[in-house]
Amino acid sequence: MDTQLLMIFLLTVLVNTIDTSAYAARLAGVRTGHPTLASSLYNVLALGSRGANALAGPLLASLTDSAVHTQNIASLLQVYRLVVLAASIGTVIAALGIPSLSRILARGIAAYENRRSLPQVVVRGASVQGLWRMTNDLTPPRLSAVRESRRSPFPKRFLIASVLVTAISAVSNPAAMYASALVPEGARTATSLSPLLAGFGVVLSIFIVNPVAAMITDEALRAKRPLKDVTYITIWQVGAQLLGTLGAQLLLWPAGQAIAFIARRLVA
Repeated sequence: MDTQLLMIFLLTVLVNTIDTSAYAARLAGVRTGHPTLASSLYNVLALGSRGANALAGPLLASLTDSAVHTQNIASLLQVYRLVVLAASIGTVIAALGIPSLSRILARGIAAYENRRSLPQVVVRGASVQGLWRMTNDLTPPRLSAVRESRRSPFPKRFLIASVLVTAISAVSNPAAMYASALVPEGARTATSLSPLLAGFGVVLSIFIVNPVAAMITDEALRAKRPLKDVTYITIWQVGAQLLGTLGAQLLLWPAGQAIAFIARRLVA
C-alpha cells in the first residue's frame, strides 16, 4: 500500500469513526436530558470528520486521475474496495468507543452548564488533567445489552432501511469515481451523479429511519419508554451501519457500471 493510498485509508477510517460516534451524543443527551447540548458538543468532534473528509476526497480523486492517465484502471476497483473496507473498520472502532464517548460527552455537558463557555470546556478537556479524568469514563460495550437488544420490538423495515442507507452512502462516492475512470470523456458527468445515487439513501433515511429513531428518543425523554430502548436502537443502528458498509462491497461494481452507463448516454 503506497503512502497516498494509506493516507486515504486512514482518513476514511477516521471519518467513519467520528460519524458513527454521533450515536454517543444521542445517548448522552437522553441520559442527561440535554439532547441539543449533547449534539452541540459532538459538533466539536464533527469538525475533525469534515477536515479529514476534505483531505480524503482530493487524494482519492488524484489517485483516480493518475490511474486513468497511466491506463491502470483495472487496479482502481481494489482501491475503492479498500476505501469501503476502511468505512467498516471505522464503524467497528466507533462501536467499541460509543459507551465511553457517551460518558465523556455527559461530563462535557455538566462542565458546560457550570462554565457556559464551549472553548473553555474544550481547552480544559484537552489538558493533561482533563484527559486523565477521561480515563475514568472508559468502558467497554456490554455484551448483555447487545443480547437484550435482539428482543427489542423495533420494526424490521427499520433495520433493512438502515442497512440500505449506509450501503448507498458508503458506495456513492467511490462508485462515481470508478465510473469517471470508466468513462473518461464524461468524467465530470459521472462524478456529478454521485448525489443522485446518495439521494435514494436520503429518501429512505427521511421517511423510514429518522422518524423511528426520533420517536423512540423523544418518548424516552418524556419517560414514556425506558431509557434502555435508546441504547437498544443505537445498537441496532450501529449494527446496521456495519452490515451496510460490508454490503457496499457488493454494490460497488454494479453501482459504478450503472453510473458509467448513464454518463455515456448523457455525453453521447
